[in-house]
Amino acid sequence: MFRLNAFLCCAAVALLSACASAPITKSGDIPRGSEIVVISFRDCTITGQEEDCTGSGKQAAEAFQEAFSEGDKFRSKLVDRPVGASESLSDQAAAELGRRSGHSYVINGEVDDFYSVAAMTFRADRAAVNIRILRVSDGQIMASYSKRAEGSSNFATPKGIIKGIAAFVRNGL
Repeated sequence: MFRLNAFLCCAAVALLSACASAPITKSGDIPRGSEIVVISFRDCTITGQEEDCTGSGKQAAEAFQEAFSEGDKFRSKLVDRPVGASESLSDQAAAELGRRSGHSYVINGEVDDFYSVAAMTFRADRAAVNIRILRVSDGQIMASYSKRAEGSSNFATPKGIIKGIAAFVRNGL
């Protein structure tokens, strides 16, 4: 009986740990009211998933820009990627882009998964992003976050999933 209770307790802890969101890694505070430039993210590059991946970086950046514009905590602006949609953009180059445009903070990131299924197929859409918020004056990463998530209903979209991730990041800053 003791072994069964111990096993059930360990299983419950493991399940709760798996469901919890990873923390946002922060190295400093971003002042309330700051304008944060969101650079279009790198598209996902999954072989065989080109139809979903093409344009995924732009959609993910739009979701972050929308989430960071809600409320009065931050202001945000979306800017185009200075390199191709599937090419890497270094954090140093992203910070330089922010400096040249006269902004204090930029979000640089990549879409790691962007999968959409037809409605009512009873499979979940999914999305994954990896982002960094950079202070452009010195290129320091002020916050970073990486998350993979699935839709909770048949009506979820990858962009909607990412907007939820973005709201989590915004609220955690």
